[in-house]
Amino acid sequence: MGTIELLLAIIIFTLIGCLAGIITGLIPGIHVNNVAYMILASQAALVSFALAVFGWASPTATELVIIVSALVMGNVITHTFLDFIPSVFLGAPEGETALSVLPGHRMMLAGRGYEAVKCSVIGSFGAVVGALVLLIPMRLIIGSPVHAYDTLASWMHLLLISISVFLIMTEVPRAKDWLIRPREYKMEGNVIISDAPPESVAHTGQKVIELSEIGQSRNYDVVLKASVSNMIREEDSLFLIFEGSGKRLTVKVRGELPVEPKMGEDVIVTGTIKPVFSIQSHVLKRAMAAGVFLLAGLLGVALLSTPGMVTNNLLIIKIPSVDQSTVLLFPLFTGLFGLSTLLLSMMDSPVIPKQKVKNVRVKVSLKDQTKSVLGGCAASSASWFPGISAAISTIISVFLHKGSDEGDVEDPEKEGETQQFLISVSAVNTSVALFNLMALFVILKSRSGAMKAVEGIMANDLSLWEPLGNVPLALSALLLSALVAAIVSIFLALYFGRLFAKYCTKINYTRLVRGVIIFLIVMVALFSGALGMVILVISTCIGMIPPLIGVKRVHLMGCLIVPVILFFL
Repeated sequence: MGTIELLLAIIIFTLIGCLAGIITGLIPGIHVNNVAYMILASQAALVSFALAVFGWASPTATELVIIVSALVMGNVITHTFLDFIPSVFLGAPEGETALSVLPGHRMMLAGRGYEAVKCSVIGSFGAVVGALVLLIPMRLIIGSPVHAYDTLASWMHLLLISISVFLIMTEVPRAKDWLIRPREYKMEGNVIISDAPPESVAHTGQKVIELSEIGQSRNYDVVLKASVSNMIREEDSLFLIFEGSGKRLTVKVRGELPVEPKMGEDVIVTGTIKPVFSIQSHVLKRAMAAGVFLLAGLLGVALLSTPGMVTNNLLIIKIPSVDQSTVLLFPLFTGLFGLSTLLLSMMDSPVIPKQKVKNVRVKVSLKDQTKSVLGGCAASSASWFPGISAAISTIISVFLHKGSDEGDVEDPEKEGETQQFLISVSAVNTSVALFNLMALFVILKSRSGAMKAVEGIMANDLSLWEPLGNVPLALSALLLSALVAAIVSIFLALYFGRLFAKYCTKINYTRLVRGVIIFLIVMVALFSGALGMVILVISTCIGMIPPLIGVKRVHLMGCLIVPVILFFL
């Protein structure tokens, strides 16, 4: 078979795989691994089909299995581009997109769902380019001559423990936490000695409040009229103390006052209020985060370490290709990050605003986009090790990235961080698929269900990438397949993103959420059976705890981190 004919065959089968990726990416519950196993089970029929279409080019047996494997690769890459869309518009995550549902879904409720999709596309395509750039360096580090795979495997549990501790320590109390209510507040503001009503000096965005209302509003740019309880002068600074309703406000006066206020005199203060927390408040917040992490970890250990958990399950429809990750992880992540988010958002009864789809720009510089993509690629390199899934790599990306899964998408100052977070998380999702492909040829180990299927299809045609200059034909072909699928997936993701953005506004949000909840329950029942329903209920209850007590939902990823730590121990 000539080079041109082989390239044509690979592209055609990659495009067929892209069609399958549309289904697995947009429909929650249909995992890419299930399709990969179906392709493996239908290998003989697919080889016959390839031979029937390209028999005129006289393909060899090796070339035929490479062509069929391109179908798997096209499906995998397209899936990583499109599975972000239901997480944004439906709040239905998989393990790889569990964290992205948080800011992504909130952006949709702010009318910026399509913008979130564009961030995801940048991250995913950037990851393909980044993974190709890192191909040779990663080969040299993981394989010969460094052989870092064998060295680092024994230290992986310490890395994960360090990441977990770091994420817990990043929790700081906030004024909106209902379990942690500070009594002391501070501000640096302008003081006006006047009998005028406070409303007369308030500008747009400022809220007029009384002393008793401090801490009850998320808007801390305020105008306050209260009586001075005490005054303190330190060097050139004047501090006014206001006390009442069990609260104490210390105001550092800006500039010089023409006349100092008298004790008990009413004054108007304008500025931004900040709560003052004690050490005990920080300890309590981190203790709650640790509790959420360990609770999710116990659930993960119970599910992933209990023998016979899947084999004794009662399935409504027995599908031979459904693997353990679908039976256990689909209801687990749907409950922790999907249903819990939907139920809480439905309690707020939001209205889906009109989604902006024209002239949408990602306001992140090329430099910051590159940093986010490289951070995601660096984190996903951990997927070479056993037990490190894309979800765990996402946690490492959060560790490396300054963005937050709980950022305020309506805060202009946090807007760039939210976009960078989505780019980084999406980069992890796609680059993990490519690094798993490389691992198959560098260390001859499959790190995902899809690569397990490729390993089964190739069988004896799978060869080690050794030495460096002897790149296996199959690896080159599948990398080309991944690049083709990525280019096609850019247009698919933007098209379906616009489609979802256009029609989601025409549906009542409460009805939409109820419909999605019913749909997800049905999908869990079909693919995960009775066991999946039990997992769904438990994980949904646990998933609602973090937002209710005011900690980040990233700690719920303890459901995977704890079992993996125990695996390496």
